[in-house]
Amino acid sequence: MIYALTETACFTKTSNMVADCKSNSNVYGAKLRQAHYYLGYQLAKAFISQTHDYVAVCFMRGGLPFSLGIADQLDCPIIFYDDKNSQDFFKLNAELLQGKKVILIDSVINSGKSMLKAIDCLKGIAEDVKIATNVLCYKAVEKFKPFDTFTVRVSGNSFEGSNVKVQSGNKGPDTGDRLFRTQPFCYFSKEETFYVVP
Repeated sequence: MIYALTETACFTKTSNMVADCKSNSNVYGAKLRQAHYYLGYQLAKAFISQTHDYVAVCFMRGGLPFSLGIADQLDCPIIFYDDKNSQDFFKLNAELLQGKKVILIDSVINSGKSMLKAIDCLKGIAEDVKIATNVLCYKAVEKFKPFDTFTVRVSGNSFEGSNVKVQSGNKGPDTGDRLFRTQPFCYFSKEETFYVVP
């Protein structure tokens, strides 16, 4: 089942942060990280009521601020997963994950390939697996309906993260680059307003 924060009453409080997270927002660095954190915190607060026995698995690097918001709301352990460099990650962390409710967290799910691979790796280890993401691409919705999938919003767009400043075709600014200002085009936003985390 897909649960979207945009479909809830609390969405009006978070709509400006959702706008800041969009690829065409021209928001980078600290302000973007704060928006991701706050949205993760609000997503967990809205949908996940029982906080015991959870372990948050953060998909690095773009999922970091969003994951921290979720883990802080749940006050649960968090571990950091790099799907490109961690072949036996879930086996190596089986002792921590065994019999737990695991929340797999990433900032954006486009095709869902990495997330589905992680779900498969957790079979026989985790008691339950949930998915949380800031953005779920419409093309991946059907793949994630069988799971408890929590998202801030479902997007009609699908951009491949790339070293570009503006959206062009199917390429858009990489979320990790925008969050951590790791490309020259990721300048500070002129907007100086920052969010107060609850």
